[in-house]
Amino acid sequence: MLEHEQIVCISSVDWEPLWTRKQQVMSRLPKSNQILYVEPPISLLSPFKDPQCWGKWRLWLNGVRRLNENIYLYSPPVVLPFGNICPGINRLNQWWIGLFLKKVMKKLHFTRPILWTYLPNTVHLLGRLREKFRVYDCVDEHSAYTGFNKDAVQAMEHELLAQCDIVFTTAQGLYEEKKKYNPNTHLVPNAANVEHFSLAQHPATPVPADIAQLPHPIIGFIGAIRDWIDLDLIEEIARRHPEWSVVMVGPVGVDINIEPLTRYPNLYFFGHRERGDLPGYLKAFDVCINPFRLNELTMTVSPLKFYEYLASGKPIVSVAMPEVEPFADVVEIGRNVDEFIQGIERALTEDTEEKKNQRLAIARENTWESRVQTMMEKIVATMLGQAARGSEK
Repeated sequence: MLEHEQIVCISSVDWEPLWTRKQQVMSRLPKSNQILYVEPPISLLSPFKDPQCWGKWRLWLNGVRRLNENIYLYSPPVVLPFGNICPGINRLNQWWIGLFLKKVMKKLHFTRPILWTYLPNTVHLLGRLREKFRVYDCVDEHSAYTGFNKDAVQAMEHELLAQCDIVFTTAQGLYEEKKKYNPNTHLVPNAANVEHFSLAQHPATPVPADIAQLPHPIIGFIGAIRDWIDLDLIEEIARRHPEWSVVMVGPVGVDINIEPLTRYPNLYFFGHRERGDLPGYLKAFDVCINPFRLNELTMTVSPLKFYEYLASGKPIVSVAMPEVEPFADVVEIGRNVDEFIQGIERALTEDTEEKKNQRLAIARENTWESRVQTMMEKIVATMLGQAARGSEK
């Protein structure tokens, strides 16, 4: 077990509102660890793209916030734009962030922490926090993000990989690529809060009023709606089957235009919903869909929502992602629009109780508790190995 450590987690997402791998992992580490969860900074231009970012100024000015007995949250100061395009700007940004992090660490009495990062650009933060151990948990092919300088991000990530003590990856494709730069790389896929999402099977779980009134069948998606979601596919589903209710539950990115889709009366965008309500939405779904665009980014993604769907027991239709293919015996996989829609049709008419039970069994094998246990074991083994080698010198 990883016990009595100070951990600085550099995350790519805020603690709220959408929980991802970062929050799931940090919240499950033993309570004897003191954790500083560092939310991503905004740039000077961010509020002009998304007005909601103005609130991040207030969070920074509020300083460190205590979440619970062992987790603290911190929103860093505003940084210069284009850090993921120009490494020189990123160096300056990380130096700037480091100044404030050291003040926060001093306030919390952090001395020699474990640095646990999710971002390639933190390579220029290494050493500034006097960290004793470095963890890189790679959840995406960051260089494939829209608007990033691919070569610059790859160069930063390669250097980060080489300087970390241990690396985790969520997908086989990421593992094969990242282990070239760090031999102590391990594949640890995403998982689900199985106890929570299995509430979709419970008779007592209420179905929210906004979806309870919709006609069935309900074809549903839960997650952030960003440029990696194939809205062309969603449009085709709604167009070809006007008798289906197609429901998208999750926040819509500021760069996503859903206006053309509003002409379909059977297509609903519900926006963000609280975590506690999600099992109720899943309970209302007749089929869960995983409609990622297939590109360089998504071909190396372990879709977290897929494991949450499994935990609900509901029928699932997914695009042909490498991380989903191994489950083809219990989910429908569509390799194009026609196959995807045919998969929904089969899921509505041919799914069985046996398949549902198989999905639930797979979900129970893929819990966050088991994933965190694996990660802790790998970290402790590496730390003990380093200590043993040090004592031999």
